[in-house]
Amino acid sequence: MKKNWKKAAAILTTAAMCASMTTMVSAAEKEKPGEGYKVGFCLQSMDVAVWNTMSEGMKAKAEELGADYDCQVANNDVSTQIANIENMVAQDYDAIIIHAFDREAFADVVKEALGEGVVICAYDDNIVDASTGEPVEYQLTFLCDNYQIGYRVGKMAAEWTKKNFPDEEKLQFGLLCHREFQYQWDRVDGIEDAIKEFDPRIEIVEELEGLVTEDGVAAAETWMQSYPDMKGVVATNDTALLGFSEAWKAAGKELDDKSFGMFGNDGVKDAIDLVADDTILRGDVGLDVYNGGAQALEACVKVLNGEEAENVVMPMVDVTVDTADEWKADENLYK
Repeated sequence: MKKNWKKAAAILTTAAMCASMTTMVSAAEKEKPGEGYKVGFCLQSMDVAVWNTMSEGMKAKAEELGADYDCQVANNDVSTQIANIENMVAQDYDAIIIHAFDREAFADVVKEALGEGVVICAYDDNIVDASTGEPVEYQLTFLCDNYQIGYRVGKMAAEWTKKNFPDEEKLQFGLLCHREFQYQWDRVDGIEDAIKEFDPRIEIVEELEGLVTEDGVAAAETWMQSYPDMKGVVATNDTALLGFSEAWKAAGKELDDKSFGMFGNDGVKDAIDLVADDTILRGDVGLDVYNGGAQALEACVKVLNGEEAENVVMPMVDVTVDTADEWKADENLYK
């Protein structure tokens, strides 16, 4: 287990402390700033493509800095996520980036990790103490502005409808989201606010589950029957829209149908390809998850070296058919 330095200071003799000091290597003497450190990523699942890319960015930055890196996946299970965090603490990880897919479930294990001297970075949401309703006092966060992501999705959809359907009184849209997590609610709020502001003719006629590819397939099969006049779909990720596109094509519909438009977010490679090809996926809020993940890992190493490090906010870019080539030209974005 890691040493709790406050307790250690009280029980170690001065001679022992001096001896240990002679063997310590300062950050300045390291060949690489992350040398000797173990950094882990406790991730919700690998079901969403963008999280794979994020882990790749962390791994690449760890190699660059000389740190050991590992990603452990919870498969959407809270108890497994807690066990993964506990295992990393037991295995002497120096820093852990935790996907906070349940705001309150990980507070106790995080406090234990902090007590063992582990640097904690919370990804996607704050880790909250249920007894106080306040975030636990860990060192770093790696967050998206989820409301702004949704707002950009809704704005792109509204700009497209105003251009392509100037004379329609009502425009039916579907909404794909995953309501289990608060950040998804924030994205939906942003989508709805942007629609009201920029084209209130858009009516969300139905909301369906939309996290993984299979959800998009099911939604397409349902809506093509229930709402044949539907003009588009807004979603809180790309993966569900990729499934929707598969089902759309399988039904014999053209992917470049000018009367239908989908809008999502993440910047997944296959989704960007559909945008670039001027298909029914017409706009995407690209999240720079590769570099964002790299920045989060680098911030952990800085804290471990006693340096100042800022919280990481995920950068985002609106991608349309007019800007997709710029995104594709960046090898760290187009993955």
